[in-house]
Amino acid sequence: MGAKGRMGSAGLRGHRGAPGPKGTHGPQGPPGDKSSKGRPGHKGVKGPPGKRGNRGLPGKPGAQGPRGKRGPAGPPGKQGPSGLDGLLGVVGNEGDPGDVGPRGRPGLPGLRGKRGPPGWPGLRGKQGMTGPKGLPGAKGKRGPPGPEGPQGIPGLRGDKGGPGPKGPKGLDAARGLPGPRGPPGVKGNQGSIGLRGLPGPKGKQGDTGLQGPSGHRGLPGLPGLFGKKGVKGVQGTPGVKGQRGPRGQPGPPGRPGPRRRLQNTFSVPTRLREYFQLDQSMLEDIDLMSWAQGTKDNPATTCLELKLSNPHLEDGYYYMDPNQGCPFDALYVFCNFTAGGLTCVSPTKSQISGRWSSKEKIQWFSQLSTGFRFGYSGLTTVQLRFLRLHSNFASQRLTLPCAVSTANDKKPFSRDFAPLFLGDSSAEITHTDPAYKVLSHTCKVEGEESVQISVETQGSDTELLPLRDLSVETCGEEERHFGAILGPICFL
Repeated sequence: MGAKGRMGSAGLRGHRGAPGPKGTHGPQGPPGDKSSKGRPGHKGVKGPPGKRGNRGLPGKPGAQGPRGKRGPAGPPGKQGPSGLDGLLGVVGNEGDPGDVGPRGRPGLPGLRGKRGPPGWPGLRGKQGMTGPKGLPGAKGKRGPPGPEGPQGIPGLRGDKGGPGPKGPKGLDAARGLPGPRGPPGVKGNQGSIGLRGLPGPKGKQGDTGLQGPSGHRGLPGLPGLFGKKGVKGVQGTPGVKGQRGPRGQPGPPGRPGPRRRLQNTFSVPTRLREYFQLDQSMLEDIDLMSWAQGTKDNPATTCLELKLSNPHLEDGYYYMDPNQGCPFDALYVFCNFTAGGLTCVSPTKSQISGRWSSKEKIQWFSQLSTGFRFGYSGLTTVQLRFLRLHSNFASQRLTLPCAVSTANDKKPFSRDFAPLFLGDSSAEITHTDPAYKVLSHTCKVEGEESVQISVETQGSDTELLPLRDLSVETCGEEERHFGAILGPICFL
């Protein structure tokens, strides 16, 4: 036997074996040390209900209970035998009236009453909703045949056929009878219109009719417009030159001059020297300015100023700017140089016509259906105010026919028929006012003349003009027709 060999190296780790069988339950261990109370465990699941136990033995009788409540009254007993009659009692006093008895049953329904009058018709109800569409009805029977339709349009005519082949020559025989008449052909198209025939001979002249009756004489028409300006008269001979008066005291400072000035001076016209009585010493101290020309770009203040600066001008229409501001609001006026340089502004409407009724005591022309308030071309409140400042005199005329037309007749003009005016200051101007002047009132009804009424004011009274409205009196008549022509307002 040989010697023991060396221990070999450790082999590889083998695979994990399967778990062994469960061991037996070991003995109960000793009780543990007493220590602090542990936490309570979780509440267990509720167990199933137990089985019903056996019936117990009867208990001992209890103590006597309390007395019960009184029961309900029993039914009445049988009627007993009648007792003996008692003694007659004393008659008692009259008793009190008894209580009101219960309400009786409702009586039987009464007879049917008469029919009452019909009540008021009720309100109209709202329209109901549209019902559903009904089912289609059954197919009806076939109707009778309709009337025969109109005859159709004839067809187009066919093309003409070509000539057929020439047939063989027939046998010589006697001529046969004529064949039957063929049907009528298709109606042809309408022919073109023929030439116009020659005119027929002139008819005889009819008899002259009877002359008709003459018509009634019409009402007098409105007064015509102003006539054309007459020929300018011959200039009169100059008067004797007066003696030169004493030199007056120097006047107050004048108004500011025009806007533009000339760089060099020029000679003053001879008429201006005579008018202002200027000597050479006074002319040397004056810085002469450019004179206004009365045009749109270079208007004058008034026609009097334009006359003094341009004495060669004739009567006509020129531009004036009384407030001497921007020339865009300049007035287009008529300058009457013959009358001394009047500045006349025309009304926007000069024709006045209306019918006045006697129902109203005072009825202004602007209150009529066809009336209006008098206005003037381009004359604003500012320009009118400056025009009054540059003037000392104002006048305006009204032209009306001599014959005054009333509802039943025509009467000659008199102061009773004179119109009433309303001034620019809202003051009334009557024929008794000193400014109210009738220039002509001696005409007759048959005449063709006219009456001119003038309103002339001076100084502070120029506030009355221009005229803004008028009214006429009916003088007891039911209706009065009035027509007139309003003239321009003139300042000087």
